[in-house]
Amino acid sequence: MPDSLRVSKLLLRAGVSAFIVMMPAGAQVAATGAAPPGQEPPARTSALEEIVVTGIRASLEKSLDIKKNAGVVLDSINATELGRFPDADVADSLSHLPGITITRTTGGEGQKVNVRGLGPEYNIVTLNNRILATDDDARDLAFDVLPSELIAGADVLKSPEAAALEGSIGGTVNLRTANPFDNPGLHGGVHVEGNYNSMSTLHGTKYSAFIENTNATGTLGFLVGVVHSDNNLRTDSLNAYNQENYGPNSYPFDPNDTTTPRVALTALPCCITFGSIYDKKKRDALSGTLEWRPNESFRLTADALWTRLRDPQIGYNESYYFAYSTNPDGSPAWTNPTIQNGVVTAVTSSNFQPEMVNNTTDRNVNTALYGLNGRWQPNDRLTLDLDVYRSTASRPEGGADTFVTAGLVTDQPYAPDTLIMTDRPHSLPDLNVLVPPSQLGLAACPAGTGSATNPGSCSYTALMNSGLLNDNKYWSTHYVGLNGYSVHDAITSFALDGSYDTGLAVFSKLRFGLGESRREKSRVDSSNDWTNGSGQYGTLYVTAGCPAQCNPYTFASQGFNVVSMIKPPNFMQGAGGSFPTTLPQLDAQALLAFLKSLDGKPNPYYCPPAPDVCTGPYTPFNFADTLPQPNPFNSYNVTEKTTSFYLEAQFAHQAWSGNVGLRVVRTTATASYAEAVPVSAWTPTIVGSTQTWNVQYAPATPVSTSGAYTLALPSANLSYWLIPNQLQFRSALAETMSRPNLNQLAPNATNNAINGDWSLFYSGKAGLKPIKAYQADLSLEWYYAPHSAITLAVFGKRVTDDIYSGVTPGVDLGTLQYIGGPPGTVPGAPALWTIHAPANGAKSTFTGFELSWQHMLHNGFGLYVQYTHTQSKGYDETGASTGPVNAVPPTTVAISLFYDKGPFSADINWEHTSSYSQACSQCTEIAGWPAIADPFEWLTASAHYKFARRFEVYIEGKNLTNAIARTYLNGNPLLPWAPGQSVGQSASGVGSGYSTYGRSFVAGLAYRL
Repeated sequence: MPDSLRVSKLLLRAGVSAFIVMMPAGAQVAATGAAPPGQEPPARTSALEEIVVTGIRASLEKSLDIKKNAGVVLDSINATELGRFPDADVADSLSHLPGITITRTTGGEGQKVNVRGLGPEYNIVTLNNRILATDDDARDLAFDVLPSELIAGADVLKSPEAAALEGSIGGTVNLRTANPFDNPGLHGGVHVEGNYNSMSTLHGTKYSAFIENTNATGTLGFLVGVVHSDNNLRTDSLNAYNQENYGPNSYPFDPNDTTTPRVALTALPCCITFGSIYDKKKRDALSGTLEWRPNESFRLTADALWTRLRDPQIGYNESYYFAYSTNPDGSPAWTNPTIQNGVVTAVTSSNFQPEMVNNTTDRNVNTALYGLNGRWQPNDRLTLDLDVYRSTASRPEGGADTFVTAGLVTDQPYAPDTLIMTDRPHSLPDLNVLVPPSQLGLAACPAGTGSATNPGSCSYTALMNSGLLNDNKYWSTHYVGLNGYSVHDAITSFALDGSYDTGLAVFSKLRFGLGESRREKSRVDSSNDWTNGSGQYGTLYVTAGCPAQCNPYTFASQGFNVVSMIKPPNFMQGAGGSFPTTLPQLDAQALLAFLKSLDGKPNPYYCPPAPDVCTGPYTPFNFADTLPQPNPFNSYNVTEKTTSFYLEAQFAHQAWSGNVGLRVVRTTATASYAEAVPVSAWTPTIVGSTQTWNVQYAPATPVSTSGAYTLALPSANLSYWLIPNQLQFRSALAETMSRPNLNQLAPNATNNAINGDWSLFYSGKAGLKPIKAYQADLSLEWYYAPHSAITLAVFGKRVTDDIYSGVTPGVDLGTLQYIGGPPGTVPGAPALWTIHAPANGAKSTFTGFELSWQHMLHNGFGLYVQYTHTQSKGYDETGASTGPVNAVPPTTVAISLFYDKGPFSADINWEHTSSYSQACSQCTEIAGWPAIADPFEWLTASAHYKFARRFEVYIEGKNLTNAIARTYLNGNPLLPWAPGQSVGQSASGVGSGYSTYGRSFVAGLAYRL
């Protein structure tokens, strides 16, 4: 039985039979002075200002208090002390809350947040009620850019109100920074810690410090925080395992073969790539707040936040690609296939090319937010707030990423190696490659490397593990992808808010406000695919354009050391399957230097046909053609201007309280981009799935489009104390909206013609409308003891005008394809495209409930449990059911036990997410086959000890059960699935198919003034 299940059963036997809890929260007012929506900022009293929130217990108590007193449905989490959040990553802490799930990036770090069954694109993240600029096409924040030490608390608003910022259907995550008047006086602290990962044996360090003070008269205060971390990570991952759906649709491939029974094929194995991703992740951050309070009726706050993330990732991968062609003698490349329900689960494939893939991601993000907030109370009834801010994010990555290959060289026109692949249930496949010794210039296999099943052939696994192939004379390249997006985002905004105490018996307060924001986001895609620069070296390790290439250009032949081998500890632990445990490394910079050295030498890719060898005239290599160029067809600039106005009435009478209001939003968006479709594509000959096509485009046509919409968003929240201060009932009704991602407003187009796949993908559509939803919330909260409660929340959402991807096959856009040579040398044929384009029109429903229990004992022990279940149903533009909506686990459980008394505190946290459709039935390479993720569990623990009044030592552990993320295509345990790298988008492919992060441990020392 897994350790995590033993933990949960022990907890249940100990009395944990109820489910959910809300986690830590913070009641401090944000640096802007804004209170959580639904409640007016509390008056500053000396008693409140003297509260110092420290420790797990105090953090949970604050969480419950803020939930209890809020005017909307929300959950909250709070720092255990200033500069110390419950987890190293804010997203990890949020995952403890009901209705929250997260996606993880390398190292297992939480990166994106899902709320109540809706993915990040349906939610917004704010800092002190201000929108944060982001470093990708989306509007939601990647939490790994933000060190948790700078955050004092976070509120997840699940029912909206008119006074709250619009833009989320699932929920709004509002992060809060600290304010010097939250805890008057001089305070400070320093944290120093180191970490270690048991799988990778890598380590890192982190340093953080803060200082705050208020003057003796209580009129001026400041707070400054700084963080620096330097972390080394390794994540072993299945980056790609795809099935082919545009290859042969039956076996045998030869239509004239009448001797072998023909079997229909639904999917064929295409591309398997796996290995280790290494991160050198550095974060620097600085935050500051200066507040002036000359009198009780006025205050002015200036605050700023700056973060810098440096996260260069290098992925070293083994790669296996399958050929569907025939051998030189005309025999089929495949023999002995095992076909189950149209799926090839085992096969022997000749014409195979052993490869390695090196993919790098040079993620480099600068994020900043600075603003000015003023509050003035001219009389006892009227309060006015003015907030002005600017937020920016910049990721100048364009062209700095790589996706490059190396393969075993041969002077034959076809790869002479053989791949024997067998899928294993709940495992990576067995991959056995046979290499003829002649390919290595040997008469026989070296001792210990001969194949046990195929005498006369060498075992690729044995050759790799023996170190024989750690020699650059055996390797060269064929595909050199240089790419990357440069993204710049800037938001400028002001808001004027007011509240007026009416003095009336029922509608006690009137809130109103006006705001305007301008957001400009640009993306420049720099790559060499679209200019054919990536395929210039397509014949370096095996001839494709000519019958024979007698002298392949190996790395060693030009004096370059590009390839080396390493043996990572615990490589692909728990993955199953059989393959080399020695991992190939490809030095991308050395590879580029090697390619540049070939300038002026003949390029066999362009050789004219000849009986034996390439003959002149030659087309020479030109490295300049391989350098990435800005791609206008996949770049955009979007400007979005939003004006909003709201009016909200708050009421309170004995046991009743609530609000009702209307928010009106006017948004205008302008998008600039370019349009074009390939006019032709050609290839010397098709030899397998590694073949690269040469694609030509027409000149770019600049386009500018605009769209506008006005929405009125009503909302109502009601609270009623059934038993005063013990049993509270809440209800809420609202209309909400979520805007399309900014790239969806610009109809950029990408395609896969470079691989001979005629699929055209539009990322956006001019005039795309926002997604709307109608939602209802009911909750019951029983505060049965001090700092203890059981709460139940039920919700429903009806989403309309959702965005789906429409598919139109067989479209003739005038593109001609040429097989056997460039245009003018062979006849061309029309290429019929399958067009994918987004559109409004899908509908869905989300329903669910959240159950939580928090219980405190006087002896220092406590318990926190949460259980959430959501159900979703999707409908296409015609109203036909499409089944459950994908991308979020429908069931989550979190159980926490803690002790916090005196100088010692400790906690253990177990989280469970259920199986779910990670990619929908239309989102994978096989239509109708979703990618199903296995259940996943995450166990963390920590212990803290305070001594000598001002010092504290602590240890923390993450992923203590060594959890592994797994996903299978169509839920078939024989088909582990991962989508592959999203070129140019800083995506690493982690979290699908198979990903293991190892156990991580932190030891630290803290000092406080």
